Amino acid sequence: MAVQPDTGVGGGVPGGPRWDEVFTLSDLGSGVFDVRWDLRPRLRRWLAAQDLPTASGREAHRPAIDAWALLDGGVIAVSAVSLPGTGGPVPAPAAPLLGPGMRVIGYRTLRLLIERLELPGPAQALPGEHLDVPGLVADLFDARRDDAAALEQAELLASCTDRSTLRWVVAALRV
Repeated sequence: MAVQPDTGVGGGVPGGPRWDEVFTLSDLGSGVFDVRWDLRPRLRRWLAAQDLPTASGREAHRPAIDAWALLDGGVIAVSAVSLPGTGGPVPAPAAPLLGPGMRVIGYRTLRLLIERLELPGPAQALPGEHLDVPGLVADLFDARRDDAAALEQAELLASCTDRSTLRWVVAALRV
């Protein structure tokens, strides 16, 4: 008998974490959720197993971003910025840079992750969310195709290095 890889977070185990202990509403805007630090490696493993369109953003003096496109949004992982010694003060960026962490962008993406990671989910719509017909989100994910639009979506997500660009991307995706 083959052993299945551990890709679930909750595993459907009673007493396991609830969705709102794993994903918390971010102060970055509606439809953006922070991922609890200790569950980021498991979420990365699940994302890697899905063969999703991905993109990375690497610019000097900006956070490194890895992005996965999913449904109405996706997931971004932000690495800390490390600035080499400059011999003087570093000018402040025009918009505050995103802090390190992992974020889920989009309500459908959040609902899919809650289901696939076997977490007890919210029974009602979240503020700003439109609930879909039960099963629709999973069907949309299962029927996805590898297309240029999804890759562009991943590239757009990977461009989110500061609060301003993240808010712009969320609005552009209509999350």
